[in-house]
Amino acid sequence: MSFFPEVVILNDWAFITGGSTAVAVASALGLARRGVRVTLFTCVGPIDPALSNIPNLEVHCLGQQEIAKDTNRLRAFASGLRNGAAVRALRAILSRKDPARTIVHVHTWMKALSPFVLDVAIQLGFPLVVTLHDFFITCPTGGFFDHGAQDLCERTPLSRSCVTCNCDRRNYGHKLWRVGRTLLQNVFLKVPRNTSYFVGVSNFSLNVMRPFLPQNVPVAMVRNPVDCVNLGPAAVRENRAFVYLGRFEIEKGVLLFAEAVRATNLPAVFIGDGALAPEVRHLCPTARFTGWLKPEQIRQELSQARSLVFPPTWYETLGLVTVEATAAGVPPLISNRCAATDFIKDGENGLHFEHKSVESLAQKMQRLANDPDLAPRLGRNAYHWYWNDPWTADQHVAELMKLYQDCLSNRGTGARHSARESPVRV
Repeated sequence: MSFFPEVVILNDWAFITGGSTAVAVASALGLARRGVRVTLFTCVGPIDPALSNIPNLEVHCLGQQEIAKDTNRLRAFASGLRNGAAVRALRAILSRKDPARTIVHVHTWMKALSPFVLDVAIQLGFPLVVTLHDFFITCPTGGFFDHGAQDLCERTPLSRSCVTCNCDRRNYGHKLWRVGRTLLQNVFLKVPRNTSYFVGVSNFSLNVMRPFLPQNVPVAMVRNPVDCVNLGPAAVRENRAFVYLGRFEIEKGVLLFAEAVRATNLPAVFIGDGALAPEVRHLCPTARFTGWLKPEQIRQELSQARSLVFPPTWYETLGLVTVEATAAGVPPLISNRCAATDFIKDGENGLHFEHKSVESLAQKMQRLANDPDLAPRLGRNAYHWYWNDPWTADQHVAELMKLYQDCLSNRGTGARHSARESPVRV
């Protein structure tokens, strides 16, 4: 049969706040341009101007706040568990669509939409596709990271050791609330079991989650689209600066990089901002701080970089900035226990340093700075690795279309579930 599905995309935000929302927006635009009718359903505005007046694309934004920014904490507490307004609005939209030819694809839901919104699609019999941009489908705090110990967490989600661990970035009370939300999602609503397809963004992150995902629900790897322009490889041989790009938070490793910069006295550029900015500035008084930049400005900074340093102290699920660096011909220097190790190979198109080790990071930075041939060789390899098979939006959408077709053509068999399996009506 001819395949012209409708797609309803669920995402907390209607504007780009980070990599996951950028993927949601890019897929909505790409699908619409291929003639697929797309509905983008969101909570938090404003609506990105790029989504306006696009044929085949309808955007719904409820104009709500994300729960972390709601000053009415009691309302945020309740809405984070069950966003009643979003439940009712999505039910009204889906009631006008045909489950036999409509996919519901979820990107982010924990910051505003809530798990009950996913259950609306399940209850109404729509195939549910969930992209795993983070670890919230398994881990209550979404990161497999112990903020108390400031290190990776290898506990089994929702186990006794998980529930009793004070690992939340805020406090133990907030951790218990998140445990309750995950119990609602995974045990009461059975969202993971009733999902039709999980979409991973890296094999690394899939392998972290796989032991805790339902074994009979299929999983596919779909590369994220990357907004890159082929400007040729950067002149890495002449470049001196080591660049960090991201939030200034513990789990992102910004302090690790700052300490390595202080130890080596090498030139550094910090792109981004966050709570640790004062401490980072104190550690690196001679570094350059740009704040958040537009994509074209980031490309300009990368063109002047010796290396992009990616030092997360948690796993990450992808590390998209490292892909952007390879497209610019800049070798990434990454932690050896993060998702970017899927495609940044030590000594081939970048370098690895020992997880959380300032000494190891500083040593690798010195090596890149002092060896006149190493960084250029790695940069050339990185450039060719990316542009031999670029991560384009067209390729991303083509892979999604194949996955959607598989969902619809195999409904009711194997791992696909019916609405009857979910015990709750919302």
